[in-house]
Amino acid sequence: RVHRGRAVLLERHVARMLGSCKRTGFGAGPDGDRLCEGARRLIEVNRVTTGYLRVTVTRGPHGGALTELECRRPTVLIEARSMELAPVAEPPPWRLARAAFRVSENSPIAGHKSLSYQANLLSLAESRAAGADETYFLNSRGHLCEGAISNLFFVSESVVRTPALECGLLPGITRAVVLELCDRHGIPVETGLYGESALLSAREVFCTNSLRGIIPVTAALGAREATFGPGPLTRALQAHYAAMLEGA
Repeated sequence: RVHRGRAVLLERHVARMLGSCKRTGFGAGPDGDRLCEGARRLIEVNRVTTGYLRVTVTRGPHGGALTELECRRPTVLIEARSMELAPVAEPPPWRLARAAFRVSENSPIAGHKSLSYQANLLSLAESRAAGADETYFLNSRGHLCEGAISNLFFVSESVVRTPALECGLLPGITRAVVLELCDRHGIPVETGLYGESALLSAREVFCTNSLRGIIPVTAALGAREATFGPGPLTRALQAHYAAMLEGA
């Protein structure tokens, strides 16, 4: 998200991307400091006050062999565009629908934000056709994993809970910030392995997304339909997140 002309948590996004470059065969990626500076310059030149920034890195030119994964001269594409976005303190709520298929926590690209995104988009399109705003996935063991474009959180017994990284989910930047905010403000928080019933029986549910922030969930269409109200812990975290953005 670009907020008041600044890319929110840019260094964290770049660090995650460079880590994925190293762990998915590239061996190395672009220079992180240079990339961040290029992103900031582009936001300024394009006069983006509110909008989004997207950075895409490929391994660049290679000898033509599919198995030649090493990255010697990466290709970097940076986009910065203006976009109307709801205030992070009060984004519109979402409805969720369960994906028709499961994802593998053992996939070699699990936990990485890659362009191998077709399965997520197909499921998201199906969920939106069913009247939802986002989909949610179970992994091959039946544990809650993540959304197509978000991380999942729910509140039960006054504890904020979210699936553990071992479930095969993307380690979202906003997800990590929420965990930090819980710790900072004394909100009980837990990561773990949860079945779908834990989500559907929760008191509050919300999703996190770097563009939209903390999004309350009002309904989930899974093994049964469940409804939720914007609860006090969700509202508190939204307020803390909005304050963090203004003060950063």
